[in-house]
Amino acid sequence: MKSLALILSLSVLALPAAAATSKTKPQEAAPVTAQGTQPANPAPSYSNIGVVTQAASNSGVRQCLPRIDQVVNFLSAGATTGAMVFIPPTDPDHRAASIGLEVLGSNGLSYIDTTYAPSANGCDAMYAQVTYWENTCAELAKSGFPGFNRANPMHQHIGVLNGGPSAKVFLMPAGTGCVSIKKEVLF
Repeated sequence: MKSLALILSLSVLALPAAAATSKTKPQEAAPVTAQGTQPANPAPSYSNIGVVTQAASNSGVRQCLPRIDQVVNFLSAGATTGAMVFIPPTDPDHRAASIGLEVLGSNGLSYIDTTYAPSANGCDAMYAQVTYWENTCAELAKSGFPGFNRANPMHQHIGVLNGGPSAKVFLMPAGTGCVSIKKEVLF
């Protein structure tokens, strides 16, 4: 299946700004930056729309825009962020969309994969945040995720922290450090 991919480069101050976009073939990625002219398509009716949300809107997503804006703003708050938006080439308002984020914040560099799907309640979402830590996984389990309790490991090598029925942190050894994958489903 082909999808439309837009590349966004954002700075902390640019997140609420509107983005300039270019129309591309579904298999091509088009760079979108926070500076430039206003897009031809009108913005959704809610205020303070972010650059990523505007790119999704320009690609035909409507029903998940408030959730996209909420999740992206939460995950990128106070950080330097880049994004790639993946939109289905047909019927984008009724199908799942995905946004990949590069987030450089106080916890270091993270890759965050987000997915949005229209639902009976508006729009369901989930994200998986991947971060490398110089701490060992045992140290990270003790101090890195307060409120998450140790659970049984996935199998042999990946530890699990339980944050409730819809939130888990997977801890994977990486050299002398640890890679955390925080996964949360949002309803």
